[in-house]
Amino acid sequence: MKDSKNKTILIGIGNCSRSDDGLGWAFLDEIKKKVLLKFDFVYKYQLNIEDAELIRQAKNVIFIDAFEGALENGFVFEKCLPIDSFEFSSHFLSPGVIVSLCENLYDSTPNAYVLKIQGIEWELNEGLSQQAKENLQKALDYFYKEIGLNKNVRIAISSN
Repeated sequence: MKDSKNKTILIGIGNCSRSDDGLGWAFLDEIKKKVLLKFDFVYKYQLNIEDAELIRQAKNVIFIDAFEGALENGFVFEKCLPIDSFEFSSHFLSPGVIVSLCENLYDSTPNAYVLKIQGIEWELNEGLSQQAKENLQKALDYFYKEIGLNKNVRIAISSN
């Protein structure tokens, strides 16, 4: 990864072998086609404690992940606030926990956001469901309009 100071890191979380769980990675794949030089791209199966170090010198970080549940527009973009209390699990740490760890371990707090994209299928299967593809496109359209193609990236936008 390039020197991430003053950079925006996009972290796609997911697993392309579990159908719509691959939405985070699919989002990164599409963004890379249009705005490669503007962002650092990181593909993760899950977030780990070490990710606090990964984001510590970033100006902005956006966590992109599939969401199981209903979202009014098929996606939501929202501020990611630090979560100071959490139960440790080797299988799941939330973006808020990573931001809190970064703050507590490195005295650094990047502007953090979460982009949740609604999925509906989670079984072992490659490829996104039709509904997930539609939700992905909505999230991409929003991102390109609000962030991705804007020459003066200012990630202080309101949530969807």
